[in-house]
Amino acid sequence: MTSHIPNDPPPDRDDAISDAYAAYETPQATVFDAAITDEAVAAPQITAAPHPHIGWAILWMFAFWVVQIGVSVAVAMVAMGLAIAQGHNSATQIERAMANASVVMIPIGTLFSVITSVVIAYIFYRRQFGVRLALRGMTRLQCLTSVLAVLPLAVIASEITNCAGEVLPSFNAEVLSQFAASPWPIVFVAACLFPAIGEEIFCRGFLGRGLVANHGVVAGVLLASLLFGVMHIDPVQSVGAFVLGIGLHFVYLTTRSLLAPMLVHMLNNAFAFWLMQNYTWCPLPGLSPLPDDTPVHTPWGVMITAIVACAALLGVLYQTRTRWMLASDHAQDEGDQEWSPGYVTAERPPRDVPCHAANAPMKYWLAAFVLLSYFALLVTLAIESHAVATP
Repeated sequence: MTSHIPNDPPPDRDDAISDAYAAYETPQATVFDAAITDEAVAAPQITAAPHPHIGWAILWMFAFWVVQIGVSVAVAMVAMGLAIAQGHNSATQIERAMANASVVMIPIGTLFSVITSVVIAYIFYRRQFGVRLALRGMTRLQCLTSVLAVLPLAVIASEITNCAGEVLPSFNAEVLSQFAASPWPIVFVAACLFPAIGEEIFCRGFLGRGLVANHGVVAGVLLASLLFGVMHIDPVQSVGAFVLGIGLHFVYLTTRSLLAPMLVHMLNNAFAFWLMQNYTWCPLPGLSPLPDDTPVHTPWGVMITAIVACAALLGVLYQTRTRWMLASDHAQDEGDQEWSPGYVTAERPPRDVPCHAANAPMKYWLAAFVLLSYFALLVTLAIESHAVATP
């Protein structure tokens, strides 16, 4: 997503390499103090690839997992203890108490996910927390495109989840269905807002930053998305999360703003829970069950239009992607150069590096393609929904 200034230095530039490396690793230091020279070829921007690589990423994922499970078990034990203290000793009564505890378990668990991810990121980044995670705004076009991408991404991820449900076990659906019956403000904060903040900081901002830098864009995004899926524990839900994670990471790298995948993640979860609460009057094939609770696969027309619309929207994000442009000492001869620490990343340049964010205007033909494909998706969804709802 970023273009790299050549990393092959002239033979006599070893000192410049060391200076650039030291400058970048020093908090609030300018990485380009040694990178911009009077020579025709710019000195390399060389930094060590950030933590973590895949081995450490797996360990961090399990540590994050342990915290989540530990919190859930603690809440479950408290619920069981209260049930026994109230004289509910039968297996049925204890099981009912455990089911009721999900209303408390999910909010506490997702809150701890936010706390855990913030603590881990802060330990590593300290004053560079916002810079490394790319906690910055996005353009209005990027915001609109990200919001529009929620529906086609949800259609694609849901259908792949439906297919996985035919061959993999699922043990989380009942808990989520019970929690969906909770008041909407609780559902939104606990199951939409908190996961979007905590999981995006941890999976995209922390794990993804290191994995993409160490293993390349394709492998890094796939590995980060795989760990994002595994974190959801439920096998069927993990498959859908893996697919969604790829889209979220693409949004992250093109907008260079962690707020963008947070927004998509939050709206995706809100859409899913809204369908759970309202599928009786607004059934969407593949996204929600039929009125008699029978699951159904996404019709081919809806799936095809969703794929086309998703490709068009992600194309807009790539074509208008954010780039950090650095005006070199040879700007009149060479033009602006794109800032890069030596690896693909969404992070912002150090604060004292004179860069500006640049976004290309959207091409008219691409805008027309988005409008046509998205309109086709909405029409096919409306037709299929009407066909399902009509006796």
